[in-house]
This record gives sequence, C-alpha cells and structure tokens, in this order.
Amino acid sequence: MISSKKNSKKSNPIEGLYIHIPFCRKKCPYCDFLSFTDLSKPKELYLHLLLKELELYLSLYEIKLKSIYFGGGTPSLIPPSLYQTFFKKIKEFLRLNSLEEITIEINPEDYTEEDLKILREVGINRLSIGVQSFLNKNLQFLKRRHSPEDSIKKIELAYKVGFQNISIDLIWGLPSQTQEDLNKEFLIIRELPITHISAYKLTVYEETPLYYEVAKGKVKLPTDEIIETLYWTLLENLYELGFKRYEISSFGKTEKYFSIHNRLYWEMKPFLGLGVGAWSFDLRKRWKNFSSLDKYERALKNQKFPVEQVEIITQEEFRKEKIILGLRTTKGIELELVNLKKIPEEILKEFFIIENNRLRFNDKGFLVSNTLLTYFI
Repeated sequence: MISSKKNSKKSNPIEGLYIHIPFCRKKCPYCDFLSFTDLSKPKELYLHLLLKELELYLSLYEIKLKSIYFGGGTPSLIPPSLYQTFFKKIKEFLRLNSLEEITIEINPEDYTEEDLKILREVGINRLSIGVQSFLNKNLQFLKRRHSPEDSIKKIELAYKVGFQNISIDLIWGLPSQTQEDLNKEFLIIRELPITHISAYKLTVYEETPLYYEVAKGKVKLPTDEIIETLYWTLLENLYELGFKRYEISSFGKTEKYFSIHNRLYWEMKPFLGLGVGAWSFDLRKRWKNFSSLDKYERALKNQKFPVEQVEIITQEEFRKEKIILGLRTTKGIELELVNLKKIPEEILKEFFIIENNRLRFNDKGFLVSNTLLTYFI
C-alpha cells in the first residue's frame, strides 16, 4: 500500500503523468494491453475517478509535469468535450506551467475535424495515431477497423487544424510481409506531415488470440532471415526520409519531435500512472493499480489508493534496470555501469559503439538487443 510515511514531497518531483483509458470497441488479436470492450460504464465517471486518484497523490509528491500521456485502450473513445472538463478540473489543483507535451493516442476512424480542434484548444499538442499499416492486407490480418484512406485523411486533417507533432504507430515483421510491402508503406509516408514514427516488430504475447493462432500453426511468422531483411529495409526508408533513431523502436524528424514522455521512462524519471492497471515509479519503488474496474472504483470512492501491487527496488535492481532501459536508447549508458571484460571483443566491435565514456548499440546491435543484454543481466 502507498503510505505517506514512506513518501515525502522532498523526493524527486513527478515529471510524467500516464493516464490509462482502458476502453476498446474490440480487442485486437496481437494486443496484450489491459482493455475492456464493455462500453456501458459512463466515461464521465471514469474521468472523475482519475481526478480523485490524482488528488490523493498531491499530498505525497511534488508534481512538476513535463508530460501527460493518454494511452489505452482507446483514448479516442472519450468525447473531446469530456477532456475539456477534465483539464479544467486538473487546473484547479495542479499547476501546469512546466508542461511541455500532452499526447493522446487516437484511432484513425475516430474524431471529426471539430473534435481535433477541441483537443488543440484543450492543450493537447501531440497525436499518436494507431495507423499500424497503410496496406489493406496488413490491416485485415491485424483485424483493424480502419482503412488506409482513413489514416491518410486523419493525418492530413490533424495537420490542417494545427497539429505539428504527429506520430504514427507502424507494425512490421508481419506474416508474408515483403521488402516491396515496406517500400509501399514509405511511398505513402513520404507524402504525409508525419514527424515521428514508432516502428514495432510484431510481437506474439502469451494469452492473446495471435499467440494461439501461431501455436496451432494457423499463422506462420517470418523467419529470422526475413526479419533481418525487413529490418534493414525499414531503417533504409526511415533514414532516407530524415527520421533519426533515438530509441530501439522510435524515430523523430528532429530532436524536437522525440517523445518527452517515453524518454522519462527510459531515463528512469519519476512518473505517476493513473487509471485501471496503470504503473507508477518514484525511484524507490514501482506500483500497479487494480486491473479490475470495480476494485479501482471501490478503492477511490473510499478515499484509498487503488494499488494492488508494490515492488521495492533495490540498488542492484535499479542498476540493472538502468542498463536495460538505457541501452534501449541511442544515448546508451555510462561505461561505469558495466564490466566490458564480460563481453567478447568481437561482439563489442560488431554490435556496440563506445564513445564519450558511454556504451550504446549500433543498428546491428538493436536488431539482436535481447540476446546481447544477457551479457549484462
């Protein structure tokens, strides 16, 4: 349980606020994020509970937000007018003068031009659009509701109403995907005002519908050789369009468009996660909210933190996490964190870059990063 005795406003201030919106029209077969397809629960009630949770933390932590991130689930199932009310209430008890970035994830089929204008007026300045692919065959495999045309129109519309920081999610490494397919994706991307791309290799998470389809042999994943070919094709296209890598799956047109929020995670800065199933971190411990909407609601109605799990982080665990998260980024880690004698010289030369007293992966290293991390952990 979170206790005021063990927390104090003298600790490092909270810089990031993650807000989990757990509602989805349907569950995508590859997704393992916590979400609910029962949309009967009033959205106003859920946003009210988020505010109650935030108020509880005000007595424990100094909050100097650099970033707010609405993730899901599907945040774009919430009408923008409710976000208007939400932010008005936040400003009643929280100063937002240090805030640099407010991101919301949206689906391409959601929100009208008027809706996007309201989001801008609210102060949201970054959109993360769940495009996943601009090819029909890929969207059909992923069982997405939108079309390539929906994505193109929504990106253009967002830019028209004033969004300059537009990110898209792109999934690669799909069954039967070819180099030609990836090149087609980027022929479309090059014509759009996209400033950031999160390029995720398709991952098969346990207990998802995709996991069972792969296990039964109904879906055949690409071989390692095909994955490697697709990876270099992806990077070639990204770099040709001027995108710069700053994290294993993240690319921005310039540093201005690097995600402030995600960098808080990778640099192990304190953040609060509000909502069902959300995680928080204050440098000394990590904790998780109830995954049950009913338990979450019941706790807050009783003025209690809706926490079901707390992990105290030892000094050694902190060091290991700093290595794992730091090596996700192109900044890498301080050499003093690791013993390079544990790594064969040929491995260092092939997969790493050492400069300015720091160690980081090269592009070849990022491709096999999970294997290489075993040298440190």
